Amino acid sequence: MKPHLPVRQAAIAAGIALSLSCSAAFAADASQRVVVTAARAPQTPDQLVADVVVIDAEQIARAGPVGLAELLQRHAGAELSATGGPGQVSGVFLRGTNTNHVVLLIDGVRVNSATTGTNALEHIPLQQIERIEVLRGPASSLYGADAIGGVIQVFTRTVNGITAKASAGSDRLRELNAGVGRVNGDTSWSLHAGALDVKAFSATNERNLFSFNPDDDPYRNASLNARVLHQWAQGHRITLRGLATRAATHFDAGAVSDDINRQRLSSLALESDDRLSETWRSQLRLARGSDHSRSEGAFPSTFDTDQDQLTWQNDLKFGAADLIAGAEWRRERVTSDTAYTQTSRRVASAFGGMRWSADALQLEGSLRTDRNSQFGTHTTGRIGAGYALTPHWRLTAAAGTAFHAPSFNDLYFPLTFGFSGNPELKPERSRGVDAALRYSSDGTTLSIGAFHNRITDLIAVDPTFSTVINVNRARIRGTTLAAGHRSGIWRADFEWTHQDPRDAATGNLLVRRARNHGRVGASVDIGPVRAGADLHASDARFDSAANLAATRMGGYGVLTLHAHYAVTPEFGIGARILNATDKRHEIAQGYNTAPRQYVVSVDMALP
Repeated sequence: MKPHLPVRQAAIAAGIALSLSCSAAFAADASQRVVVTAARAPQTPDQLVADVVVIDAEQIARAGPVGLAELLQRHAGAELSATGGPGQVSGVFLRGTNTNHVVLLIDGVRVNSATTGTNALEHIPLQQIERIEVLRGPASSLYGADAIGGVIQVFTRTVNGITAKASAGSDRLRELNAGVGRVNGDTSWSLHAGALDVKAFSATNERNLFSFNPDDDPYRNASLNARVLHQWAQGHRITLRGLATRAATHFDAGAVSDDINRQRLSSLALESDDRLSETWRSQLRLARGSDHSRSEGAFPSTFDTDQDQLTWQNDLKFGAADLIAGAEWRRERVTSDTAYTQTSRRVASAFGGMRWSADALQLEGSLRTDRNSQFGTHTTGRIGAGYALTPHWRLTAAAGTAFHAPSFNDLYFPLTFGFSGNPELKPERSRGVDAALRYSSDGTTLSIGAFHNRITDLIAVDPTFSTVINVNRARIRGTTLAAGHRSGIWRADFEWTHQDPRDAATGNLLVRRARNHGRVGASVDIGPVRAGADLHASDARFDSAANLAATRMGGYGVLTLHAHYAVTPEFGIGARILNATDKRHEIAQGYNTAPRQYVVSVDMALP
């Protein structure tokens, strides 16, 4: 099956046309938006050296009932890995790196499985999210282990007033969300709850030789997000916030069993934010992130991860220089019916960063040391520079190192059927560079960027299939072209990535990663009506490291249509058609993807 070249060419042409054709423009709000993930401190977009994508509340609302991984595929230049429909295991390849090469933060708190080393993106409801910041590129110098591909930070929703939304659609989808929030003097509070129930299609198909079961695989998710903030003095505030989700996913582990994974994710944090002087801000956070998973069926199991986290960060300003200095402590604990040889480890970290600006030039750097009780000390760094060529054109460049810590499965999995973990594993290491040329003026943005990343000591199964070892190397390089335009009633944006993600030893493409992928979207607001379309597309990929012809998955393009009508300022009706052309395609071999689906919704917002 040949790649869908016409789809790719059409997407590129449509994106450029939509982004550049409108002549009337208006001043966008981007200059006022603040980004915090790039440098662990507030920055406006015109100050950024790093490659950051912000997914705002409007884009999240337009997405409909899709998962977080699918949203990142549409708006953050990520590639998707998914083993079926709603609730099935999902991940993203950021800049061609592995799915476990990204740090996921929920309001600054790590919530991931220490046993698998991955993030349960599929169980974080979009209705609980206010904004997402995606930092692309090596970022261990600020965030520690696993940030080889970048960092995804989710900021949970804060309600001011009363909101409610109900949705229904294909596969008997039913979703209900409601929230309330108030400000009382120096204290504000917010509470938002949601529930989703969908009788999803079978996760697997006949190409899955070991797990295929033709039955439906329903998914249910209930979530709660709460925040209380109190300002006890001018410049001093304390915040208690938390997010909890409980999911039940039917999945396929063979033809004779009904298998269910019950998973609970939660983050709870107590934060103190204190402005000690005009030049010194101190932030202290005590938090716990948890990922608890229990499987029922053919292979019952229990895997629970709890991460206790303490972070102290200081933001300092000296003239044209902004400094950060901080320390972190984290304890990972595993509880399981699998008898791991070790069930806990500790990480103590110190980090610092500097940003210096003078006229058109900006310089920045960061350095971090992580001491892990399992494999010792690891130090990473990053330097970058930005230069404003004109008031509208800006050139940036950066270089950094990063690493990925082996998971408990990699290190401590007990001997089972001749296979066991390897406690002598070293962290995976990477060195990356990137550069970009960006343009911004009156609602129009353009950028072209290039990146190159070399990863060594990649963990892989050894030739005897008895353990895992540090053996593989990868080389990932690519370019990204992006454009966006807001003009009057129109909004359009486009991004396309051409990359070469390869195993450095064999020259083969990395598993499930394409040479070309991207998206184009456009929307129009006419009075109370907002409507638009999004198309994301990908080249062919392979589902095996050997790039076997039998595992080749063809290219595809998937179209989503959306519309919303504001009946009154407080009440609206929306509709979406997902995979509008009913395109049959594969994300992972042997696993199904969604056919054409319809969703309608009603929403309300009161002060």
